[in-house]
Amino acid sequence: MRKVRLLACSSVALIAAMSPGVVMAQAQSAGSTAADTAATDKDKATELGDVVVTARRREEAVRDVPSTITAMSAEQLEAKSPIEGVGDLLQTVPGARFNGLQSENLAEVSIRGSGTQRATSADSGVGLFVNGAYVGSSTLGGRNFKRIDYFDLARIEVLEGPQGALYGRNSEYGSVNVVLAQPQQRNGGRVSATYTDDLEQLRMEGVVNQQLSDKVAVRLGAQVTGQGAGQYYNPNQNKYYDHTDGYIVRGQIRYTDGPLDVNLLVDSQDMNLPTFANQWVVPAGQIATIPLGYTGPRYDIPQDTLNDLHQKVDRAMLTAKYDLGWGALTSTTMALRSRSQQHFSAAVDLATEAMFQSLNEIGLYPLGGTYTDAKDETFYQDVHITGDAIDGDLQWLAGAEYLAQDDTYVRDVTTSPCALTASSGICGGTPTAPICYRLKPTALTCPTTFPLAFGTHRLVPSEYRSAAVYGSLKYQIGDLSLDGELRYSRDDKTASQSDFRLYTTTPVGTPTTYEFEQNNLSYAASASYRLHGPVPALIYARTGTGYRAGGVNNGTAVAVAPNPLRPAYENENTTSYEVGLKSDVTKHVFFRLSAYTSETTDAIASVLDGCTVANVCAQAGQIFNINGGTVRIKGIEAALDSNFRIGEGRLMLSLNGAHQSAKWEEVASVPGAPILDSQVAQMPDWTMSANVNYRRPLVGDLNGFFNVAYNGQRGGGQDTVTAAAPFIPLEDLDNVDLRTGVDFRRTEVAFFVKNATDEVIPVLKLQQGAIPLANRYSRPRTVGVSVSYRW
Repeated sequence: MRKVRLLACSSVALIAAMSPGVVMAQAQSAGSTAADTAATDKDKATELGDVVVTARRREEAVRDVPSTITAMSAEQLEAKSPIEGVGDLLQTVPGARFNGLQSENLAEVSIRGSGTQRATSADSGVGLFVNGAYVGSSTLGGRNFKRIDYFDLARIEVLEGPQGALYGRNSEYGSVNVVLAQPQQRNGGRVSATYTDDLEQLRMEGVVNQQLSDKVAVRLGAQVTGQGAGQYYNPNQNKYYDHTDGYIVRGQIRYTDGPLDVNLLVDSQDMNLPTFANQWVVPAGQIATIPLGYTGPRYDIPQDTLNDLHQKVDRAMLTAKYDLGWGALTSTTMALRSRSQQHFSAAVDLATEAMFQSLNEIGLYPLGGTYTDAKDETFYQDVHITGDAIDGDLQWLAGAEYLAQDDTYVRDVTTSPCALTASSGICGGTPTAPICYRLKPTALTCPTTFPLAFGTHRLVPSEYRSAAVYGSLKYQIGDLSLDGELRYSRDDKTASQSDFRLYTTTPVGTPTTYEFEQNNLSYAASASYRLHGPVPALIYARTGTGYRAGGVNNGTAVAVAPNPLRPAYENENTTSYEVGLKSDVTKHVFFRLSAYTSETTDAIASVLDGCTVANVCAQAGQIFNINGGTVRIKGIEAALDSNFRIGEGRLMLSLNGAHQSAKWEEVASVPGAPILDSQVAQMPDWTMSANVNYRRPLVGDLNGFFNVAYNGQRGGGQDTVTAAAPFIPLEDLDNVDLRTGVDFRRTEVAFFVKNATDEVIPVLKLQQGAIPLANRYSRPRTVGVSVSYRW
């Protein structure tokens, strides 16, 4: 309640204190959907590059931003195929990649050299924002957007390169801002139904926009998803690993009166989401407990333990704008509470373990599993003022920001309370209700009292406070533009950890509490020049810095460990240099080209403490984060957008490609550090995409359309390469999505195919050193139909 009261007061108090000013000129609203403008633009060429964005906290056209930026409307995104995840949002962004890993809790966004697997317990290197409010966190699931974040969106804006000066922490390699549709002063709405046949999934959406008066408008939306089948199946429990069901609801009310524009948004999500399924691919003669090797089923994967993901989000957001005459004030306040609960297991079921024992193999403990419960409470406040002087030649911005996050992370790991042998009974249950499974007639009975712990229960509460002040100046001298940005930030983190034996209050080890405090000064500077003539263009040069906030390691320090746990790790800092070109090659072709190089110092990497149950530690090893060294990054990106009239129809074509290289050029002198000159994890050498959309009238008010979307990747490695972890190549990817259909006045019917070539590749290869253990695969082809009606 306290955070909700703060949200209701902070923005309003700022606005109420201001005296009336001159009415602010309204540019195209961030809340207008693509459908609002499609009707007027359908029969004329779109002015490519003129999309208005707020990526630099002021409204400006994409063509005027002296850095690499991509903006896509909801209509452009939905024209490719139904939006089913963050990967669909980023398919056509050069240099960006979404690492899905089947489970949304584990998924991450990467841009340029950020990678996604160097420190999965640290913050993201890419800033995640909704309506300008920070929605990322260092908890499980906090490096990916939630589904509620892109329901009823207006557009997304992706800024590449360090954005620390404007966006602060964790925008080290770029930022992604999702702009949600806002209430408009009109009456209208839409309803839609999307059915995916292979999943037997039905998703229904409805949005209503209503003008209550000349000053007040409301917007109400809801999405409900149900699913009866799937592609990855657990026959033991008649459940699908890739199951989705639940709802998203949102209500908004917007008040506009002269210079004042206030919007209150309240929304909620309660959904069961896909978890992951691993296929065992153990070769013969490599693992002592399975000497004959084992290849498990890929799609029908039996397990006797729980595998699910439940995610709940509640959020309130207040945005307020006021024209002071001499400047425009914008305040963004958000209170967010989320919880992600997940059960997963990489084990086998009891029947498979019985098969192992019948072959006189020890096998794998079939009742092991992990439960995670990540809770996050975030309060965010940003206030900034923009203005201009000298007849508009000088533009300025000044702002302040505050972030408070309180997180609680719980992890329960279930292990065997008895030694596992080829002739043992399988011990399970709980200490108060033990169960013994004798999987073959000659199996031994379990001990009367199980001698070992059933597993561990870990509790990690943490607090994060971040405050910053920032500003920018832009000076226009004819066709020359000079920009400067500066931000000072302070980050404070505290985290504690306590471990217990599972199902008991018996502590394991000594509880720890670590603190982290650090300041940061980020900057950006750019110069751009507009060329006139037969091929007008903007050329620019830019340099900037960004950082990923350091933190504390939640673990137990073992004095005899070969690589003892370090209590904290410092900020990771990146300095980048970029040159680029944006050009209207013709009236119908907009081209962008950029090249960059950057250096990341104190780069964060995940390492092992070197412990095993067989060495002097006498316990399993644990992973923690260190500053592993220096990473050198370089790359080049190109994108082309075109819009042509062909016959009676209109063809829109988008192409992009990016080549990037990110390697460790210096490494820290600690055990487990990355190998010198090895590649940064999860960074393909090449990424590319193409999108072709054609629409034309057929008969009367009947129009036809089709869309082909392609994205691919080449090269790169999966994990950080160390002395104990060899290079694992990423699989090449070529994905094609198709969509075709007709629209008649306000009704549209479309058929779609996702992954049309049915290309299924390993998205994660689990190994013990160089020995393969299990693979996790991408989704096979799906087909479906969608129907929508707008008014």
